Amino acid sequence: MNFDIKKDFNGVVSVIGASEIDKDTEKKTFEIGRLLAQNKFIVACGGLSGVMEAVCKGVKEENGLTIGIIPHTEKSAANKYVDIVIPCPFSQARNIVVVLSGDACLAISGKAGTLSEICFAWIYQKPIIALSSVKGWSSKIANQKLDDRRYDKIYGVETPQEAISKLKELLEIQ
Repeated sequence: MNFDIKKDFNGVVSVIGASEIDKDTEKKTFEIGRLLAQNKFIVACGGLSGVMEAVCKGVKEENGLTIGIIPHTEKSAANKYVDIVIPCPFSQARNIVVVLSGDACLAISGKAGTLSEICFAWIYQKPIIALSSVKGWSSKIANQKLDDRRYDKIYGVETPQEAISKLKELLEIQ
């Protein structure tokens, strides 16, 4: 694999979400992965199941690049669609690494772990997009502000296509 990250890619998107998802969420997440790869984004995620596996599978469908930051010491724990595995066996502290790896965060569904990642993204000034058409924290927190330390909000989107459009807008990509 020969590439120049600055020339060949538009940046890294941290995709955060639930490790257990329904078929609708899986379908939308897979499509988001495909669209991210088509739009030359690298995906960083927690590298395990659910949203993480579905987005990586979509990225790989389009020959894109995936990074999995897993909460284990053994790289083999990552899902089979992860290209680069980064072991980070520090419990929930890995959530900070996932968030800081991206130029923006895209939340899809999610439980308490995803909520913590949303909070870290807010604290560290990462643009946050939340898929509001699925169950979980991404729909509950879409179009909200967490506090007054920022002037923007968590941007709610309904569809995979809207997620990519909003991402490109926030990162100022043509």
